Order: sequence, then C-alpha cells, then structure tokens
Amino acid sequence: MPRLAKYVVNYIGVIFLAGCATGGPPAMDGDDSLPMYGGIDRRVDPGQQGADDKRIASLIQRYGGRQAAGQQLFDQGVRQFQTGDYAMAMKRFNQAWLLDPNRPDPYWGFAMVYDDQGKSCQAKVMIDRALSLNLTRPAALADAGRIYTYCAVSDATLSAEDKRAYFARSEELYFRAVSMMPTNPNLYGSWAIAHYWQGDYADAWKMVTKQRMLGGTPGESFLNLLRSKMAEPPR
Repeated sequence: MPRLAKYVVNYIGVIFLAGCATGGPPAMDGDDSLPMYGGIDRRVDPGQQGADDKRIASLIQRYGGRQAAGQQLFDQGVRQFQTGDYAMAMKRFNQAWLLDPNRPDPYWGFAMVYDDQGKSCQAKVMIDRALSLNLTRPAALADAGRIYTYCAVSDATLSAEDKRAYFARSEELYFRAVSMMPTNPNLYGSWAIAHYWQGDYADAWKMVTKQRMLGGTPGESFLNLLRSKMAEPPR
C-alpha cells in the first residue's frame, strides 16, 4: 500500500524540538542500525560495559545531565528522521535508549523509522514498548493509532478478529490524543488517514472536515486517494 507515514509525522508537527547541538555525540559500539543495538545484552562483555559507561559519562557531561542528554539525542534523531537519514536517526535513538531504556521516546523513535520503512508490525512492537512506559505526547499517540491500523491492514496472517481488535486499539489511541489536544487539526488529519486504511471512508471525510474547521489543510495526495474511494461530501 502507499506509504503515508512520513507525510503524517511531518504533518502532525513532531518537530517541536530544540536546536541541534554542535559537533554531535560520540558513536557507540555495536549494531546501531537496529533498535536497542539488536537486543544484545551489552553489559555481558566487561569491555563493552566499560566503553558504554565512559561514553555515557561523556554525554552526561556534555549536555548537563542524563535526562538532558537523552532528550538532545532523541531530538537529533527526529531531525535526522525528517531528512530521511534513517541510519543516523536510528543511531541517535539508540544512544538515547542507552542513556535511559525506561524512557518511552526512544521506542517511539524506533517505531517511526520502522513505520516509514514499511515495517508497520515491527513498528507496532516498538510503539507498544513506548506505550507501556507511559507514552503520552498527543503526536506520538496519533502515530501509535496509525501504526496499529497499518499493521492490521498489512499483516495477511491476522485473523478478522485480530484486525478488529487492532482497529479498536487505533481508535482508542486517537481518542486519547484528541482528548489531550482537541483543537489540534493535525491529529484529525492523521485520524482521517487511519480511517481511510480501515476502509471507513465516511468517517475519514468527517475527520477531514474537523481538520479543516480547525484551520488545517489536508494533503492533496491523501484527498485524491480518499476521493477515489468516496466522493467528497458537500461542504
């Protein structure tokens, strides 16, 4: 199916982030092209553990604290993601994760990369981790809702019952997002796209209407897809 994930992330305006730090952080050892460095326990090897501890200390000193360092690295990862540099984005998200594996944002970052690469169900695994760690940003919840929908429609092994459950979860996540920011038009734009992929074209148009009422401008490429399925209702 056509990929609209990058469009949606840009559209929701996830770049609420601070300016880029100069120089960039030092590289971490390991396979930083995969979330959590491939899931390998990095503290088993004393040499790796010592190297990680040294680099973490350097990052903490550079950015003025562990939390500040994690936020800066995540912010840089999002900027790299927005430019399409997935390798560097994944590296930064991994570094943020190494600093604090109990923060939800790095898992959200992993999910964004996977989703934009068309790996929606792998993205779902990551966004579920983020949700379990109390992911609460409205933009992130909307991403999660979209990811649940994309996974449901792309995984041919899912039963009809599982797909309905994924769609229901998607709706729940969107309701949570808009309950926190009810006047954000971008959330409704994302929700419209989710409804489109669920085959609920009438509700997709309703969300487009809400988006427009709040001053948002739907993407023309998406509107053309929606019009090909259902004529636009009179305004």
